[in-house]
Amino acid sequence: MKNSKLLVISTVITLSTIFFDKFKDYPNFKHGLGLPFKFLEYYDYNIPNNSLELLSLNNITKISFRVDIFLFSVSVIYLILKYSIKLYYKKGKR
Repeated sequence: MKNSKLLVISTVITLSTIFFDKFKDYPNFKHGLGLPFKFLEYYDYNIPNNSLELLSLNNITKISFRVDIFLFSVSVIYLILKYSIKLYYKKGKR
């Protein structure tokens, strides 16, 4: 698999984790989303009922997207996928 395809797949996986992750409470009124690291922060006392409500016009202004943590999460997932594929093909040759 080409590295660019693997990078796109790891980016899509990282972005899709905000829809499957549960809100993590930080001090005050901040909540985090994203896996493996919380790269999306939501600032409000009330948590939305589901993750799709984050994209509504009322909630979009309460979101902070941490690009640095997002890129780190993408690189972690990229490395996991890369070495998993390499291990899979190595086991298949035996």
